[in-house]
Amino acid sequence: MTAFYRVIIVFLGLFAVCACKQSPVPKQIALNGTWEFSIKKDLSEDSIIAAPSQIAWDTLAVPANWDTRERYSAYRGKAYYHRKIKIPKTVQGKQLLLQFDAVYQTTEVWCNGKKLGKHVGGYTPFEFNITDLVQYGEENVIIVSADNSYHRGAWWPWGGISRDVRIAIYDAVRLKYQHITAVPNFAKGTINFAVKYALDNYTFSEKNIVLQSAITNSEGDTIWKKNTEVALPKKGSVEKEIVFKEALKKYDLWHVNHPNLYQITTSILQEDKRVGELTDHFGIRKIEVKGEQLFLNNEPLYADGFNRVHDHPNYGNTEPEALVNADMEDIKSLGGKFSRLMHAPLAKSVLEFCDKSGYLLLQEIPVWGTDDPQSFPDNPQTKKWLSEMITRDYNHPSVVGWSVGNELRDSVNDWANITLTKAQFGYINSMLDYVAQLDTTRLKTYVSLTSYKEHASLENEPYQKLDLMCLNSYGDAVEAVKRTHQKFPGKPIFVSEIGLKQIGPAPEATLDSALIIQLQELKELPYVVGSALWSYNDYRSDYKGTPTSGFREWGVVSEKREKKKAYKQIQNIYTANK
Repeated sequence: MTAFYRVIIVFLGLFAVCACKQSPVPKQIALNGTWEFSIKKDLSEDSIIAAPSQIAWDTLAVPANWDTRERYSAYRGKAYYHRKIKIPKTVQGKQLLLQFDAVYQTTEVWCNGKKLGKHVGGYTPFEFNITDLVQYGEENVIIVSADNSYHRGAWWPWGGISRDVRIAIYDAVRLKYQHITAVPNFAKGTINFAVKYALDNYTFSEKNIVLQSAITNSEGDTIWKKNTEVALPKKGSVEKEIVFKEALKKYDLWHVNHPNLYQITTSILQEDKRVGELTDHFGIRKIEVKGEQLFLNNEPLYADGFNRVHDHPNYGNTEPEALVNADMEDIKSLGGKFSRLMHAPLAKSVLEFCDKSGYLLLQEIPVWGTDDPQSFPDNPQTKKWLSEMITRDYNHPSVVGWSVGNELRDSVNDWANITLTKAQFGYINSMLDYVAQLDTTRLKTYVSLTSYKEHASLENEPYQKLDLMCLNSYGDAVEAVKRTHQKFPGKPIFVSEIGLKQIGPAPEATLDSALIIQLQELKELPYVVGSALWSYNDYRSDYKGTPTSGFREWGVVSEKREKKKAYKQIQNIYTANK
C-alpha cells in the first residue's frame, strides 16, 4: 500500500470517528440550580425586563422558597428571577418548551425580553413554547416574576419557584400525555383498559404517525403491545383513545397491602423512525362506593390517616424526596393508610411514594374557608386548577378521589348556624360536575364543615353529587358524624380532619383525652370509613391562634420532626384493629 493511500485511509477513519461523536440532541435542558433573584421595588417591571444587567441581583436556588432565607422570611409580594442559558445549535429545528412544575402563586415569564404569558395557581405545572424566540448557540435571558400575595388557609404561602424547571425538547410531533384507565370487572374476570393519547403537531403540514405502546410488569416482561395509527391536522392537537380487555388473572392488582405497578411506554413512529417516547407507571384497582361502605378491589375498606402540611423550616414547600419519604414512612408506621394530605395538589415526590408504598390519597384544589373569592359557580380559574391537577395525576393509582374545596362557609351566622352561601353551593355543584367530565373512575368529594350544622339540608349541601362524604370536626366529632348521617343517610363518611385544639410543643404535648375517646368511638360507626388527624406535623403560619413561635402546634411531630408524646398515643389508636 502506498503512503498516499495510507494517509487517505487514516483521514477517512478520523472522519468516521468524529461523525460518531457528534453531540446528541438532548431531551431537555435542566434549569434547576442557582438563579439571580431580586425583590426590587425601586424599579419598574419594564426597567427590570429591559435591562436586567443593571440590577444588583442576589442569588437563590431553584427549586426553593425565598421565605426560607432570613432576609426574605416575611416578604409578601412580587419577586423576580433571572437566568442566562445557552441553547445549543444541535436543538435548532426542534420544539422547545419552557416548563415549570409549580411556582407560587401568580407567575409571569419573559424570554429575551418577550413576555410569554401568565399563570395563576401555585401548585400545578405550566409551559410556554419558546422555539421562535431563542437564539441558538448564544445566551438567552429568562426572567420570571412570582407573586405570593394571594393567600388562602392557615398554611404559609411559601413564595417562588418551588418545583423543577426545564426546557423540554420535542420533535415536530409530541405525545403530550397518555391517560391509562385499568378497572377490573370481578364478575367477568376481566380488566377494562382504555388509553387516551393527547398529541400536538407543531408543523404546517398534516402528519400520519404510529403510536407503538407496550405494557411491562415489574420484571420488565412485555405483557401487552399494540400499534395505533393517528392522523394529525396541521398546527393542531388531537386525542385518540383505544379500548381493550384483558384477563384479570394475567395481572396483579394495586392495593394498600401490595401496591403492584405496571409501566406503559409509547413511542411515536413517523416513517418507521422513532421521533418521541413517553413512559408512565400505573396500577390496576377499583375504588367504589356501595351503600354506606367504601370498597377497594371489591373488599370493604376502613382506613385512617393524617393530614400533612407541605412545610419545613429549611425546605419550605419544595418537598425534597428525602423529606417526603421520611415523613410518609413515618405516617405509615403510625397506622396511616388514607387521607387528603393537603389543601392543594401534591408534589410529584409525594405521589410517587404513595404509588409505590400503597397510601390512598384524596387530592384537592386550594379553595378554602369563609368567603373564598374563587367560590362561585362555573369559575373558569378553579376549572383550570382541576384540569391541570387531574391531567397531571391521572395515572397515579394512589389517588382515589378529587376534592373541590374545603370548609366553605358564610361569614354572617354564628358558628352553630353557619351554612354554605348560594354562590358556594353553586360552586361546589358545578365543580363536581366538571370533575365528572374529566374522570369517571375516581370518587368525587368536597370537605364540609357545615353538613352537621342546624340549617344543613339538601338545599344548601351538595350531598346528591358526592360519592364520599368528607367532614371536618374540631368539637364533638362523633356527634357531628351522627348528625350528618341522620341528615344525609346512605353514603359513607370520612372524617377528613379531626382535632380538638393545638396539641402543643414537643416533646411533652399529648392528645386531649376527649379526642382519644372520639377516635376510638368513630371506629364503631358502620358508615364511617376512616378518620385523619390534623395534623402530622407542626407548620409555619400567621393565622389567628398561632403561637409566638410562628408554628401552629397541631402535629404529633414538630416542624423539625421531633416526636411528641401524642405520637405514640395516635399510633396506638390507628394501629389497633377496628
